[in-house]
Amino acid sequence: MVMSDEAIIELFWNRSESALSETKKKYASLLRTIANNILHNFLDAEECENDTYLHTWESIPPLRPINLKAYLAKIVRNLAIGKLRKNLAKKRGGGIIITPYEELEECIPDERSAEAPDMEKLRESLDSFLQMLPKEQRIIFMKRYWYSYSVNEIARQTGRKEKYITNHLYLLRKKLKQYLERRDISL
Repeated sequence: MVMSDEAIIELFWNRSESALSETKKKYASLLRTIANNILHNFLDAEECENDTYLHTWESIPPLRPINLKAYLAKIVRNLAIGKLRKNLAKKRGGGIIITPYEELEECIPDERSAEAPDMEKLRESLDSFLQMLPKEQRIIFMKRYWYSYSVNEIARQTGRKEKYITNHLYLLRKKLKQYLERRDISL
């Protein structure tokens, strides 16, 4: 039987090592999928998954996440993006790989840039943008830009054609850019 997130967090809080095995039992597949969607390398994805467990062990307590699934997904996603940046830096001049995050560069400025946006305002704006989208568009957006699924995989999962997904992603990026400009998020 799979434990509830609250029970797993309690195990972490009580420093029970079974917290790790219960987390792995419940979320291993999701974490590996997110990391592999970003890295396209099973061994690197597995490393990010394991690093996620370690990071979670080290951060709970003192943190007590409200949503364990989102907390773990954010950790593995950030670890995988860091690993991807490191891997791409090693391969400079190699094959060109466009990541979902690079697709969003025209919409969302990099927080490391000289004209970095107010990240809290940006987060709130992204949340409200996603809430105003119809369900299918929100799902397509999240699958691509949060879970890093390929266009092909999103098309397969939604029963749509790749061209449909590609066009919708383009239109969603365009809408997002306009939305952020109206909200005065510097680009």
